[in-house]
Amino acid sequence: MHTSHWLIGGALVGLLAATAGYGVSVWMATPSIPAYGNVIIGVAATLSLIAGCGLIALMYHSSRKGYDEPPRSDRAQRK
Repeated sequence: MHTSHWLIGGALVGLLAATAGYGVSVWMATPSIPAYGNVIIGVAATLSLIAGCGLIALMYHSSRKGYDEPPRSDRAQRK
């Protein structure tokens, strides 16, 4: 690999570490969520996961059936 790839990778890892550190510090500084809040977040995350998986399944189904292909015509072109 080139030196520039290592520099970019190192910069991205550094940004990830800084972001994770900031996120953890904010998480520790905020008060805890009541039990019903955790339930609501869990239900919302589950529904989002189900919706995302369903949309991806529809995308694969659509691409395998040929619905995403451009329209074609067998008629001769007009001059």
